[in-house]
Amino acid sequence: MDNEREHILFALSRALQEFTSASTSSRLIPEVGTNIGYAISNAASIEDVAAVPGRIRRAFGRAIYCLPPAFGASDHIARVILTAMKYDPKVRSAMNVKIVDPATIGAYVFDRSLEPTRSASKEGRTMNFMVESAYRSTGSVPRFIVDLGAFGKEPGTFILGEDPESVVKDAIKLTEMV
Repeated sequence: MDNEREHILFALSRALQEFTSASTSSRLIPEVGTNIGYAISNAASIEDVAAVPGRIRRAFGRAIYCLPPAFGASDHIARVILTAMKYDPKVRSAMNVKIVDPATIGAYVFDRSLEPTRSASKEGRTMNFMVESAYRSTGSVPRFIVDLGAFGKEPGTFILGEDPESVVKDAIKLTEMV
């Protein structure tokens, strides 16, 4: 298990470097920041998903981050990945970016107004519901999910894939569309 975790951190670091080195990557970073995560096979909890502590931010026209990837660093992106893995265990990586026109990328569109009324026990489960809704509607875990946002919630696009390298490649392609 330790070897797999080391591999996860190495692959995520390499993909993170590729993303932040791309001259146009900062165009994809939403106000809330971007994160990318990668889960071990058979991940069961947030502690099994590595991500960027504090997220990737935009500063001076560049994409930057302060700390290296770590396990348990992001509840948000981990929930997306863990839910996707329930439906397709090969989908172990995800990244959130600025909203991209869903028609141009063939994305599943998630409307938060369709989410059941929230209660204290369901707070923070939007990411789970989003991936579950996408799967129920399409019969598979889509490569792109566009979240239309809501009052106080920034819209965005989620890129899902088997590994962070493929996710970052898709992200860099999206920079031409933003």
